[in-house]
Amino acid sequence: MSRRFTTIQKCSFGFALLFLFVYSLDYVPGVMDANGKMFGLFSMTTFVDIGHLGLGLLALISGFIGPRASRVYFWFLGLFYAADVIIYVISHLHLISPVTNLLVNLPHAVISLAAFLIAINVGKNVGNKPVAHA
Repeated sequence: MSRRFTTIQKCSFGFALLFLFVYSLDYVPGVMDANGKMFGLFSMTTFVDIGHLGLGLLALISGFIGPRASRVYFWFLGLFYAADVIIYVISHLHLISPVTNLLVNLPHAVISLAAFLIAINVGKNVGNKPVAHA
């Protein structure tokens, strides 16, 4: 039996690849500097690694479960990363330069925004007609 995946499920698979790729970068020689920062910007701790691995696995699992689970995943991801950005920006206001703060938080802000846009828009309707989900 062949299985057709909806657009939001395919988005889940794409985000799974993204997060699992970021997780795997920790183990590629030359990506981490001597201070344990990926590309000289991102502190990669065991906690952060587990977060990327967990978000990747959740995306993969939700993609296989179905469109509704994928939508819940994107709402969760959007809220989780928005909170992460807000907390990091505030807690590092006087610890790092504004440019570094922006560069460190930009990927998470973009991911949060993308997750919200996917949760709100993808698969909801096509041409003002509701899409039936299996």
